[in-house]
Amino acid sequence: MLAWKALPEAQRRDSPSPRPLLISFECTPTFTLGRRQDDLAPAQAAHLQQPLAVRLRSGSGERLVPVVRKANRGGLTTYHGPGQLVLWPVVDMHSPLYARYGVASYAGHLEATTQRLLATRFGVGASTVRDEPGVWVDAAGDRPRKIAALGVHHRRYVTALGLALTHGNRRGAAVEEFSTAAGYDPDALTDDDVAVSHVEHGGRVGALQDQLLL
Repeated sequence: MLAWKALPEAQRRDSPSPRPLLISFECTPTFTLGRRQDDLAPAQAAHLQQPLAVRLRSGSGERLVPVVRKANRGGLTTYHGPGQLVLWPVVDMHSPLYARYGVASYAGHLEATTQRLLATRFGVGASTVRDEPGVWVDAAGDRPRKIAALGVHHRRYVTALGLALTHGNRRGAAVEEFSTAAGYDPDALTDDDVAVSHVEHGGRVGALQDQLLL
């Protein structure tokens, strides 16, 4: 897509515009630190690197040790791994195939699409929260829970990153206990609040994993 955009205008007119691409995966357990975060003390890193009991798509179980590494992004410590389905749309926001997006309108489109997917395919009602990127369950209630985290990056209006949809809590680390020491926002939601479990929605969101990754 970037190679096509780098062509002279005359060549772009004579060649078809690349169509959007959706990359979907579930990664091995990883904690990333924001680029402005201080390095973790050895005890802090060891806490995050406790082995996790993970159930694989085959149904078998395995114990995996999370990787902890710096990332070239803002924000604080973030978990990536089993229990999240990652969806990364690769889209030219200025493609001639459809109306142009800005970064804000594209992020809003991702949030709205995620809400429709959860509602129509799995019967899960979700909404957004002002100034809090992502999609939430029971956002106006006493215990709001984030079911999809959102991050958008682009180069020459070609997008990278996307969203991570939580379908089960397999983290195992005591995030609430470790929040302040590890660099988490102490006012952020706890591990149980962030993960919308299989029990809460009868495993319906987890079924998305098999549908998209087969």
